[in-house]
Amino acid sequence: MRSFRRHLASAVLVAFAAAQRVRAQEEGASEGVFGARAEAEAPVASTNPLDETAAGTVASARDRAAAGTPLHELLEEVPGTHVAQTGGQGAFAAVALRGAALAQTTYLLGDLPLSGPDTGALDLSLFPLGAFEGVEVYRGGAPAWLGAGAIGGVVRLLPRAARRSSLGLTLTGGSFGSWRMVADSAVSRGPLSLVGSVGLDGAENDYPYRFDNATLFDPSDDDERRRRNAQTLGAHGLVHLRAEVGEEGRLDAVVLGVSRRGGAPGPGASSALKASLSRARLLGNVGYVQRFARGRLQLAAGGGVERRRFLDRFGEIGLGFQDTDDRIGDVALRAAGELTVARWLDLTVVGVARWDSYRPENLLGREAGDSTRWTLSGTTELRAHGKLGRWRFALRPSVRVEHARTEALGLRHNIEQRYASELTRPTGRLGVLLAPHHAVSFVGSIASGSRFPSIWELFGDRAAIEPSPDLKPERGRSADVGVVARGAAGALSATLELRWFRLDMAHFIRPRPLSQETVKYENAEGAQVRGLEAGSQGRVGEHLRWVGTLTWIRSEHLGSELNWRPRLRAMGRVELRSGPLGPFRDLVAFTALVHRGRYYDDPANLVSVRGASWLSAGVRADLDWGLSMLFTARDLFDRRGQDYVGYPLPGRRYAFSIRWRMEL
Repeated sequence: MRSFRRHLASAVLVAFAAAQRVRAQEEGASEGVFGARAEAEAPVASTNPLDETAAGTVASARDRAAAGTPLHELLEEVPGTHVAQTGGQGAFAAVALRGAALAQTTYLLGDLPLSGPDTGALDLSLFPLGAFEGVEVYRGGAPAWLGAGAIGGVVRLLPRAARRSSLGLTLTGGSFGSWRMVADSAVSRGPLSLVGSVGLDGAENDYPYRFDNATLFDPSDDDERRRRNAQTLGAHGLVHLRAEVGEEGRLDAVVLGVSRRGGAPGPGASSALKASLSRARLLGNVGYVQRFARGRLQLAAGGGVERRRFLDRFGEIGLGFQDTDDRIGDVALRAAGELTVARWLDLTVVGVARWDSYRPENLLGREAGDSTRWTLSGTTELRAHGKLGRWRFALRPSVRVEHARTEALGLRHNIEQRYASELTRPTGRLGVLLAPHHAVSFVGSIASGSRFPSIWELFGDRAAIEPSPDLKPERGRSADVGVVARGAAGALSATLELRWFRLDMAHFIRPRPLSQETVKYENAEGAQVRGLEAGSQGRVGEHLRWVGTLTWIRSEHLGSELNWRPRLRAMGRVELRSGPLGPFRDLVAFTALVHRGRYYDDPANLVSVRGASWLSAGVRADLDWGLSMLFTARDLFDRRGQDYVGYPLPGRRYAFSIRWRMEL
């Protein structure tokens, strides 16, 4: 930490010295105007809109060619990501960034927190792809404007906005009893725009899998079975209102409701036939941004409520008989501002206050009292920018301080215990950019992050997680350096990014498998992850598009690799588009390949899970009257396999969609 502060202080001094030299060269220049600065400076090569020094990548949800695309499939198009799944449609899915843990990823809905320390790894299967414009994924240190000090990184979900007035309806059917219905509308009239979307989805998920009879090293007793008790039923509703206020103001309001219920089948080696799980979540936020001649000011508020019901009356999963009905709530307030101090210097200040509550209930056992957590954070960043000869530069030193006060009650050996703490954690980030040309940027950053243990990690979930009330907060320090190239030549336009990264974690919280398919969280010391990530996306005219990623990591802890961290992750997708052709407005054919290398299933590296590749292909036909038909085949070679904590994945499957959209 002392070394980090020394580096940060040195960077600030360098930034001010360089800025003074730039200012001396700009004879007679007046002070810059926020917003007009982008017009005065040619844009540098970057992969995200918030911070040119950050390892952030944007993936768009618009104009998808595949039928029944889930949200987590979109995240596979971002380098440095590892999407973990536990089954077919509607099953738990989450993303880990650069070898960090699933819970070390912070999620935002717009600019406000979507996840917190007590929500654990966010289940992406709850959120429909059609409700979002796309995602921004920031690995390592996040832009100061987001006000987040995550260890692994930040995933920012962008609510869908109205580009023009329209009506739409999509019907999807597929293998293993999967189906989906989505209706949406958009209205754009002058300064007002409104988007609405509602949908239902479900699946039986009765796909075949290889049952190893809980004897992984003895294949003689293996046989093939069908997944049971894996059915799901989900629903969602979204409303997004945007209003332009005057010439420089904008109001945004979002309400999103999601729910899912179904069976809890357990791992493939130990199936549960009667257990069930249901979740419902309602969240919303409202924000106002006012632009001024020298900056902008944002005020926002949001929050949500969630209900989780887990029923296991026969003790098939975890720690005995359960009938739980837990309620979670949160409220967040945000104030942020950007100010142009001089033509070469900008100031960003962000403050966030958050309140979380957890109310457990168990009808078949003793339950603990309510738990609450208050979290206050403040972020300050200076951005110095200009030219050193022909080279453009940017320096972004920032400091973030987070204070959390926790009052938690939990059960340990059926005895209620109280956990109270008041902790302050400073973190920071330094981003650097040097651009010899507007199409090429050399970027790098160092950052620190922290995460407080969640209520479930401290006191378990009365099912598969046993209590660990003595956990310490996690800490992480990350660094990356790389190059970004972006440009166009004739019909060709492309973006390339290549980065080396390293993550050091202290007191990192990891699950230790126990008997009866249960885990217990514990602090571990001295874990490191280092690796390379590469990404490319582009097009040739209107007929060829591609996206590709490659991530290689090497993790280490006490001489062993961290479990559930594949060394290699690669993804590639190519699309061919015909343009107007006979009765078709467009014909789109695509193929996509996802490869996940081998990884260890346990901390001792005794159980190795083999690598696997999944090939998909599909076609979309756009007709007149706004009608489109989509067909997609996933896992064409029927590789199946398993993913997170031994849950079997579905094999070859098909999806067919009919989509209608009318412009108004």
